[in-house]
Amino acid sequence: MPESGGEAKPNALDILLRRMRAVGDFPALSEAIGDINRIASSDREGVNELSNNILKDFALTNKLLKLANVAFYNQVGGGSISTISRAVVILGFDAVRSIALSLILFDNLENKEHAQQLKEEFVKVLYAGMLAREMAGKAQVKDVEEAFIGAMLHNLGRMLAMFYFPEESALIRRRVEAEGLSDARVSTDVLGVSFESLGIGIARSWGFPDQLVQTMKKLPEGKLRKSASNVDRLCALAEFSNALCEVILDTPDADRGKVLARLTARFSDSVPVTVEQLTGLMEKSMQDIAQFALVVNVNLKHSAFAKQASKWAGMASAPGTSPAQVHANAQQGAEPYAMAALDANVLHEHAPILDVESGEDGGKPQRTPEEIQSILTSGLQDVSNSLIDDAIPINDILRMILEAMYTGMGFAHVVLCIKDGRQNRMCGKFGFGDDVQGLVRAFDFPMTGQPDVFLVALQNNADILITDIDDPKIATRIPAWYRQHVPARTFVLFPVLVKGKPIGLIYADRPQPGDITIPEKELSLLKSLRNQAVLAIRQSL
Repeated sequence: MPESGGEAKPNALDILLRRMRAVGDFPALSEAIGDINRIASSDREGVNELSNNILKDFALTNKLLKLANVAFYNQVGGGSISTISRAVVILGFDAVRSIALSLILFDNLENKEHAQQLKEEFVKVLYAGMLAREMAGKAQVKDVEEAFIGAMLHNLGRMLAMFYFPEESALIRRRVEAEGLSDARVSTDVLGVSFESLGIGIARSWGFPDQLVQTMKKLPEGKLRKSASNVDRLCALAEFSNALCEVILDTPDADRGKVLARLTARFSDSVPVTVEQLTGLMEKSMQDIAQFALVVNVNLKHSAFAKQASKWAGMASAPGTSPAQVHANAQQGAEPYAMAALDANVLHEHAPILDVESGEDGGKPQRTPEEIQSILTSGLQDVSNSLIDDAIPINDILRMILEAMYTGMGFAHVVLCIKDGRQNRMCGKFGFGDDVQGLVRAFDFPMTGQPDVFLVALQNNADILITDIDDPKIATRIPAWYRQHVPARTFVLFPVLVKGKPIGLIYADRPQPGDITIPEKELSLLKSLRNQAVLAIRQSL
């Protein structure tokens, strides 16, 4: 009879899940991971949804962009990465997803009394993921990010139990050491369900696909047969990388060679790797994990596991925490952009002075003008780097432009509209912000008719800021479809014209009147971003 207990007893698992949901941060963790898994399984606008979802979390966005720029993720010719949209283009959807999942897990499983022990466990889990990524080719697993996530999830139940049930986990650990029993058997005795079944139950509730859930099941002892399916190969890879992590701390230096030989022999048919090759893969994985540790402020020199793993990899010591060489987000010496003020137009709007200390910011951090300009300038650089690469689809470039505007200016929403020539209408394409898909659908209006603010902007190539849609001077120029479907009271429009003809429109809003303020330098950079959209569309024609 397998000690892991197979599937969880429903009542025991339900009791544990109820206890976890009662902890304030578990629902947020579940929602964040569930959202990313839902996006990953969707065929519609996955890239835009993933970027939008990550951008809701300012800290997650910052950490992910740092990781995107360090040596582990940086690819030749990639240039600096300062938008999530470009990170997806350079690294790929699956890589950004796996980085986001690992960051979300780490950020939600720290800041507790037992933080150091949890950090040790997380370093181990992350190292297993890095090893699986490096060994994926040898195991004939094509999707290296799937290998990474599968190995990371392998011991999810134990890690979550350490966080949410620290007393029970400590008791399990003591009994395993004192009685020489497996943690599967003892965890079932103490919790009513094994660590494995707890992890599987939670992973399923978070929406992980079945083939990744399968990687959480422990494989039988003894030599493994050659894996017949991709799921079997993923399972073998997850078991191998985690088994290696388990023996690293418990093996005396004198027995290291013997243990490695036994481990590689057990998996030789599924993951054919020699002891010598494994040592090189371990060193590469330790260098990779050092980049991640730097971003999440974990000092590997204080980690017993990292020290021992570094020894096994033939490194003199665990990697330090000196800053990695990261591409600067703000480009020094960037060419100056022309200064311009928002032109007066028939709606008599102008650009007020920016006051960064006042006004509601919808949860977004307040920034200085210099910080705003830096984000916009970095976005311009991202777009410029992408425009010279013919292989990057135009939609990806347009996403970078919208994201730079959205994050830089702290807009609530940014939407791109594109002209439907057959029906002579302007239609929403994609955007950023909460519930933006509904807003995108709302933007569907004819290019003819009474000259409302949208048609005036498009027909006159005028950048227009509406400070308050209910201002008597312009209230009659706000179309009925807008008032019916869009709750924002202030917005700005940047028309996109190619060869003098309107083919697109960039819309950005904030909820309350007067929330949008655009001084000259920021306006100049926003105009430059819009001009990059014009250039991208012109190149695609």
